[in-house]
Amino acid sequence: MTADAPHRLHPRTRRAISWTIAVVALTAVTTSLLAIAFANSPPERTVNLAVVPHPDDEFQMWSLLEHTPDEYKVFVSLTRGEETAFCEPDLLESGLQADLGEVPPSPEPAGRWTPECEEARMASLLGYLTQMSQTDPSIPGDFEALPTVTLPAGDTAICRTDDGAERCGADVREVRVWKDREDRGAVLVFDLGDGDLTAEESEWAMRSVISQREELGIDADLRIASVLGAFANDHHACFSYPHPDHLAVHEALRTRDLDAGPQLAATCFLDPAQSLTALVGRDSADAAFELAPDGTRLGAHPRHYGWLSSSTYPLGGFLQSQLFMRFQSFWIGFN
Repeated sequence: MTADAPHRLHPRTRRAISWTIAVVALTAVTTSLLAIAFANSPPERTVNLAVVPHPDDEFQMWSLLEHTPDEYKVFVSLTRGEETAFCEPDLLESGLQADLGEVPPSPEPAGRWTPECEEARMASLLGYLTQMSQTDPSIPGDFEALPTVTLPAGDTAICRTDDGAERCGADVREVRVWKDREDRGAVLVFDLGDGDLTAEESEWAMRSVISQREELGIDADLRIASVLGAFANDHHACFSYPHPDHLAVHEALRTRDLDAGPQLAATCFLDPAQSLTALVGRDSADAAFELAPDGTRLGAHPRHYGWLSSSTYPLGGFLQSQLFMRFQSFWIGFN
């Protein structure tokens, strides 16, 4: 094309080019104004449901929870951990190391499946989150108890089995509720049976939280952004943890669409289904698991959950060789 070729364009074509340039320029200005508007508007606040089978599993998904002030975090424990052997007085006496900073269970458990065991497990959960909130202010930690809520069973059989004895009454559908006074989140503790949790019960509990969150003290106007499940691994080369309660949560999240955003669960990084890996920050890892050189429990996990073990749970790294790990992988369903 010669240098004067544009001057020979049809007048209608030249007008079209001029209009196109004007529209592009206007679009660019509009886009810039929208970008400025969005940048200056506050981010949307959403709800994240962190679902664990037992009180002490929370760190298994911590990489997706830490330092997220725009997320209202609802920690949902599906059982009260009442089957733990360390609720037996003789094991507790040999396992608790209060001299190293482990917080004694309160009330003192009177045995497995007892009300004192349940209360102690729930108190440890609240203590753990309270201490973690001191390092990460986006974590709920200043709790007040709300009235207990009894949820309808609908078409789901809701039962728990204690030492071979099955219970299916309304009391099994009770949910204990604690809400953070600074509006950072909440804790809900179901009573679906430590050691006999089913996928159907897990689904019922999660759907109940989603559909009846106002009754449970959660702002129903906030959109639920995701549902997170704790770690399970039954056939890969990472830490082996085929706990039936954990597998029940995985089955529910993997196969039932809760219509509440992406459904994720922690897994081995070698799991072919995994599609997201995140690293817990050093500050959160230390806040949760730090030990002094002499073994004194400094981190929230060994301090508040130390009585559940004769020693302490170690923190694993990139090989995912421990139950609790900084390098966390997840599969994602219904995204």
